[in-house]
Amino acid sequence: MSGISILFGLGNPGRRYGQTRHNLGHETLDLLASRHGLSWDRGEGPSLVSRWERESGGVILLKSTTYMNASGEALKGLPGLEPDRLIVICDDLSLPLGMLRIRGQGGSGGHLGLESVSISIETEAFARLRLGIGSPPPAIDWSEFVLMPFLLEERPDVDRMLTTAADALEMVVTEGIDQAMQGYNRKADV
Repeated sequence: MSGISILFGLGNPGRRYGQTRHNLGHETLDLLASRHGLSWDRGEGPSLVSRWERESGGVILLKSTTYMNASGEALKGLPGLEPDRLIVICDDLSLPLGMLRIRGQGGSGGHLGLESVSISIETEAFARLRLGIGSPPPAIDWSEFVLMPFLLEERPDVDRMLTTAADALEMVVTEGIDQAMQGYNRKADV
């Protein structure tokens, strides 16, 4: 049985950012919520929340409604948050498109959303699921790249990656982080 009971998807609010590279955390949780017939409600903090009731206990799906660099604010609506029960889902520039990486803890790697979470809960000792978006072309700054939508030809690979990420989160919740790391730290069948 897993100790993870809070799935926190990072992204930016609003339609403008809905299909961008930076919103893979939100997209992954939207897919997971859809699979299990869950709906979204306003959270206590700047967030949207969904509750996934399972036989072994409840799981909270949480999406920040702040911009990426203030993502940690959403966690302030969860009193008594235990970092070892949290997994954060986000995009990653250093991984090729389609690659997933699950870790039990670690640094931010320069990801401003992860930095905000670390600052908010005062530790880096939380799990994360990173979804590869690839590196920007030489003429495009990384800060512009993450806010760009995926190219039409990339979308099938992205959709497969999202499906695999949702599968991985289900395994994290049911079997634990170690099992999910063994099964999913690879390219997402792209």
